[in-house]
Amino acid sequence: MTGGGDAPRLVFSGIYAVVEPVRHGAALRSFVEALVAGGIRLVQIRAKGGLDAATVRAVCAAVHPAGGSVIVNDDPAAALLADGVHLGQEDAAGLDLPALRERLGGRIIGLSCGTPAEARAVPAGLVDYLGVGPIFATGSKPDAGGPIGVSGVRAVVEAATLPVAAIGGISRVLLPRVRESGAAMAAMISGLAAAADPAAEARACIAAWNVP
Repeated sequence: MTGGGDAPRLVFSGIYAVVEPVRHGAALRSFVEALVAGGIRLVQIRAKGGLDAATVRAVCAAVHPAGGSVIVNDDPAAALLADGVHLGQEDAAGLDLPALRERLGGRIIGLSCGTPAEARAVPAGLVDYLGVGPIFATGSKPDAGGPIGVSGVRAVVEAATLPVAAIGGISRVLLPRVRESGAAMAAMISGLAAAADPAAEARACIAAWNVP
């Protein structure tokens, strides 16, 4: 895995699962294994209360054998145990991004953006993809703000030079609308977590995303 703008673009395509340890508890690893069995290869661990090493290692053990990648949210230290980190605007503002890039080496760095101006301001060579949204109304992140819609995500995609993951309120039936935005990825949380059969839902979402 190479970073700094040279990370394999193959990983930045399709369904991007965001999993929350607090939601799944002891069943987290089995949930992630089901997503991987369904074809998902990019997983972010989002734990606002902090991540422990055992959780990161468990998710990596579920994802890595299939050739997938694991990103941690807002925790550069935990990223050293995984394949990268995703940062919010405020988190990134408090960091020395060149130093972080050097520390993480070839690992992935993702950055949240909500406007074209934020996308254009991303320092060259330090970030690998952008997370943009919320595209639709979401209950998974109370502080996410109002939805920017398909047109809002499209405006960021057109301003960006990096792959974009749309996020926020995405379910399988809404995937065609996400594709209309030009985003390379659809980051899904509740749309996968609420499924009775996560592996089957992952397969169905991938199929829906790949419809021409």
